Amino acid sequence: MTKDTVLWTYLTTPADLPNKFANMVEGSYKQGAYHPLQMGFLRPNQDCSQYRTPVKNLYLGGASVAPGGMVIFGPGYNCANAIAEDCGIEKWWTEPAYVTAARENGYV
Repeated sequence: MTKDTVLWTYLTTPADLPNKFANMVEGSYKQGAYHPLQMGFLRPNQDCSQYRTPVKNLYLGGASVAPGGMVIFGPGYNCANAIAEDCGIEKWWTEPAYVTAARENGYV
């Protein structure tokens, strides 16, 4: 990314969050309800799960998508993988050892 390719930026603080997102009281970092229809692979909803959205080339990689706000770097890592797969980009990063171990043990 360069300044020439960034179309828009937006900055918020924890104090701004509850004004925009009613379910993020006091700046909650988990974003979204922990409702059965918004958990796991359905997070944040059926149409926007798995880091892709119905809008072409728009991806989600924050606390609102699986595995959620309590898994540090998880949503961003998974989103980067989805973007690389969809755009045919060769991944220059490797899977973290703890993810490989979880996969080998059947957790992922």
